[in-house]
Amino acid sequence: MIYPNTYPVMYLFQYRGAGLSKPSIHCHTATTWTGCAEELINTTVPLSPEQSLKIIHAMSNQNIAQDLQYQIQFTINQSQPISQQTSTYIYGLSQGTGIIEYYLSIQSINSQLQIIDGVILDGIMSIKDSDAARNQIKTHNDRFYMYISKCQQDTQCLKAFNTVTGTDQDLLSVTLRLQMLFLTNKTNPLCTYNNGLKDWQLFIQIASEGIKNVAVRPVAIILIARLYRCSLDDQQILSRAIPIMIFLVQQASSGHLIDPPDNYQNDGSVLSITTIWSDFIGLTLNDSIKTNSEFYNDLCINNSVVNELYLAPTGTLPICNETKLSKYNYTLPSTFKDVLYPKNPRYWGQFQVNPRIFRSRQNGALLFNGDLDYNSPLTTAQQVQTSFNMQEISTKLVVMKGLTHVTSIQSYTKIGGFEMPSCTEQIIVQFLYQQELNLTLSKLNDTCNSIDTLIGIDWFYKNPTVNQTLHSVFGNSTYNYWGINTSN
Repeated sequence: MIYPNTYPVMYLFQYRGAGLSKPSIHCHTATTWTGCAEELINTTVPLSPEQSLKIIHAMSNQNIAQDLQYQIQFTINQSQPISQQTSTYIYGLSQGTGIIEYYLSIQSINSQLQIIDGVILDGIMSIKDSDAARNQIKTHNDRFYMYISKCQQDTQCLKAFNTVTGTDQDLLSVTLRLQMLFLTNKTNPLCTYNNGLKDWQLFIQIASEGIKNVAVRPVAIILIARLYRCSLDDQQILSRAIPIMIFLVQQASSGHLIDPPDNYQNDGSVLSITTIWSDFIGLTLNDSIKTNSEFYNDLCINNSVVNELYLAPTGTLPICNETKLSKYNYTLPSTFKDVLYPKNPRYWGQFQVNPRIFRSRQNGALLFNGDLDYNSPLTTAQQVQTSFNMQEISTKLVVMKGLTHVTSIQSYTKIGGFEMPSCTEQIIVQFLYQQELNLTLSKLNDTCNSIDTLIGIDWFYKNPTVNQTLHSVFGNSTYNYWGINTSN
């Protein structure tokens, strides 16, 4: 409405979104998005483990990137009669950022340049070697202890925590002691076992799910304080709150091989994070385990959380069951040998982009990453930025302070609240309309990304949305979630 002569076309990709390319590896007869999703449902009910793994292989990031290229070309052709000024941007979140990197690389190597105006990457994944796989595997415990240290550094949060627990020990010491109580079955059952909270791993899942959602982030620290103290008031609150939290975690962790089409009616509904095992390793599993003991340990020894949260439909990874503990003496199951396929050395594990893909040298790539992101660490975003710069592509990296993975759904400002566009969205609008606003990539206003501006971790639920969400999570029992007068 403000700029009637400009028509930005954006493509939003996470790990869903396979297209209707001809021929399509995903949908053979469907002619609509919902029809494509239904066909995927019907064709991905595995009759055997081998068939299931072959299905995952077919849904590779490489093939989704190829479909993305077909979709963009089709839409560009359709939009040309509307205006000759149509601009095209691609916007990727999380694993979608890796798909876009594939898309750019495939074009550059095959010399099939499809001119676009720019790309936006948020929560930037790496397509180099096994970075992405290792980061996904490590994320849960790292995210939890990162969050613990965040409260430790916050004067108000630490003061409230010490007041509740009645101890001068630092937060990490109390957390480790609480973990030991769980492991030795010495927690007070009135605050834990009787409410369904039977082990530390379940608590980590609750904490991890809370940290992902900006509106309930204080939950983890408040629970540690209340479980440690376990007063009569705590017992009453936790008896209402914990069953709700367990139910929410069970809902969040009941992943399926593919997402039900009624959940995402407007996209291709491809698959869940299991894609990572077929096409996001960089090296083959065989090579990764042989050359990287850290990868082996993460994948085969420390993967209980990953299996529990993401891989329930396929069970534990057979490669771990059949592999000896020695770094080099191992066997690779035939089911995985059938799935792993030769990678094209021209682009696999490489990030090669022809700068002529971009219509203007001024647009290029806009990158976002949280500085506390363990799914895709800030170092990954910096590496991708360096790769763009080395190929003379204009790039701007916006580091969001105090945020974790995918900033667009977290970076709400204290002034605007949850009802207004997030900081990420405000910057994206400037990026899309640089010409109209007389801006360049380097001059986009990104001052909203500071820790003083962002809501971040709203420890004391000053924001009404955080307040109401916590009120619901805690069983509509009280607004005093800490159990103390936090105004002092």
